[in-house]
Amino acid sequence: PPGHRFPIGKYREVRISLQSKIEALSQDEQSKVDCDFRISPLATVEQLITTHDEHYVQRYLNGKMTELENRNIGFPWSLQHVNRTLSSVGGTVAAALSAWEKYCKRHELIQKKEHNRQESFEDTTHLCWSAHVAGGTHHAFKDYGEGFCIFSDIAVAANVLLQKYSAPDNQTQKNQLSTPAIRRILIIDLDVHQGNGNAVLFQGEERVKTF
Repeated sequence: PPGHRFPIGKYREVRISLQSKIEALSQDEQSKVDCDFRISPLATVEQLITTHDEHYVQRYLNGKMTELENRNIGFPWSLQHVNRTLSSVGGTVAAALSAWEKYCKRHELIQKKEHNRQESFEDTTHLCWSAHVAGGTHHAFKDYGEGFCIFSDIAVAANVLLQKYSAPDNQTQKNQLSTPAIRRILIIDLDVHQGNGNAVLFQGEERVKTF
């Protein structure tokens, strides 16, 4: 709401700044950056419940949170904020899926080149990247939120990736080399809360580590 202490305008300012910097590059430099901006999709309930309690998700989406819960989060409930929250999570999920799908395409291309024994080529599969400038809601826990965070976009994105693309436990060494699969995810958290919600959400999950 107007006058709220949370600096919501920072996300727009970051996006505009990044777009301006990229537009100022030469065409050759822009092709190397390989960056385009997309509108964040809204996260689905199916994606959210990979990480969060379904009852908590439904209560938030339908405005059934208590006054104390909303105060702990730091925002009053509104439909506008629900859409903002879903966009925050959906954008991070979309970014993560985009980077992985690009990695798979590059991996497939390299496999074809190796099969056809073509000239030497540069392996750039590890350079696939994507980003969401409005994510980072790491203070959210399984069934409650705090610190301006309702759902953990990073945790949801990690769980969606693992659900869709994790390596089977019995995958053979041969398949490991030929078929891309996600085995480990590293969350690098630069805040002072030592991972906070994300660290708790992934306790006991050996495939996800918070640094």
